[in-house]
Amino acid sequence: MEPIIKWAGGKRQLLPEIKKRIPPDIKKYVEPFFGGGAVFFDIDFERAVISDTNEQLINMYKMVREMPFQLIEQLEHIQKEYNMLSHDEQSSFYYDKRTEFNTMRNANSIEGAALFIFLNKTCYNGLYRENASGEYNTPFGKRKQISLYDEVKLLECSEKLKRTKIICGDFSEACKNLRVGTFVYFDSPYYDTFDTYQAGGFTEAEHIRLAELFNALSERNIKCMLSNSDTEFIRKLYSEYVIETVEVKRMINCDGKKRSGTEIIVKNFK
Repeated sequence: MEPIIKWAGGKRQLLPEIKKRIPPDIKKYVEPFFGGGAVFFDIDFERAVISDTNEQLINMYKMVREMPFQLIEQLEHIQKEYNMLSHDEQSSFYYDKRTEFNTMRNANSIEGAALFIFLNKTCYNGLYRENASGEYNTPFGKRKQISLYDEVKLLECSEKLKRTKIICGDFSEACKNLRVGTFVYFDSPYYDTFDTYQAGGFTEAEHIRLAELFNALSERNIKCMLSNSDTEFIRKLYSEYVIETVEVKRMINCDGKKRSGTEIIVKNFK
């Protein structure tokens, strides 16, 4: 099952490496930095908890779960309107929709979810980016024709999300009251990389707080795995755990020379 949207830092390229390290005895799957959810949509589980701080991202997933047919109707309308326009008109249409999205960005609605998907599919390189005021500001991606959804796949995602608790909030919220048999996958914004997807970013102090949570869960025998940049700072934070280096491709980077490199996967189990 494929993700609904493209997301910076998404794990489609790293999926084989992640999947072969996931323990087989999962009763509950938890992903506190959800984003595009490539891992979530690709594996099987009985129950799950997902969370993210991006209100509009979480609203989109809730609408996919609760109102998929109404969302498809909205997407079909936007798609038809866009595809009938000239290129210059498409550019104006995009920026009008971006303004509309920023105006209603705090609203939990089917319209907001449809606009979120539209912007993701038509912006530059699928990049979600906010300015200091928290406004979505990614430029137009100059796509001549768009396909905003696959009905069968979207309905499959809807069914999977119905078995899932969806939280909008801090990463620690998804990790409360967990029991043995739960597997937690942390994919936070990477250290020492582009981290302005949302206003405020993810600071060094946040990475330290995440490591403290990783330690606390480990002490309770909750199996955890984490992806992050291959840096001395991150390696030091998780030095007592299993750290493995993996080769990666970063398809969203505008600099082709920086689209390959290494990352690390941290585990508190063998």
